[in-house]
Amino acid sequence: MEKLVIFDLDGTILHTIPDILDSINVMLNHFGHNEVTFNQVRSFVGHGAKDLVKKCVGIPLTEEELTERLRFYNDVYDKSNSPKTCLFDGMEEVILTLKNRGYKLAILSNKPHESTLCVYERYLKKYNFDYVVGSSANVKCKPDKTAALSILEKLNVKKENAYFVGDGETDVLTFINAEIKGVACLWGYRDKEVLVEVGAKVFANTPKELLTLIK
Repeated sequence: MEKLVIFDLDGTILHTIPDILDSINVMLNHFGHNEVTFNQVRSFVGHGAKDLVKKCVGIPLTEEELTERLRFYNDVYDKSNSPKTCLFDGMEEVILTLKNRGYKLAILSNKPHESTLCVYERYLKKYNFDYVVGSSANVKCKPDKTAALSILEKLNVKKENAYFVGDGETDVLTFINAEIKGVACLWGYRDKEVLVEVGAKVFANTPKELLTLIK
């Protein structure tokens, strides 16, 4: 019997906002826009890079202007190598314990696929996740359920043997839409009230609590 845990990336496994903030402000300065704060970025992340750039710019843009700024931001972020990013305390123990329990592990992020791979290669490659995917022209952003169900199919795991772990409303809606057991993380980038509002019922206050909830 194959078992699987699908993780969100930003705000769940990795604390990434400091590097996202630095890169987004480089972009904003380059194009003459006002800088944003940590708390603003914290509230904006989770819906994909295009949505993040649009919200950080804060003024109407043509599709061409938005694409230009998005491309610039993605390039800055990927080339930065995310020097301030780190695993949340306790997450390494969670990853290693779940692997020892026989779970396959996957990452499904709304971060662009290339950026997802860059961060994975630097911080998570040694854990040998079974599948890693970010958004692309071929992968719809969460909360669309297609990518999550595709991971189950590729790894030959039945829904009843899978969990989805994430910190955002898009993650909660994804595991609800995909009809997968889910755990909402409270150490990430959304407050509990936001997660409750979209239907979350099971919560972990710390990464280590995942080990009692996933069984």
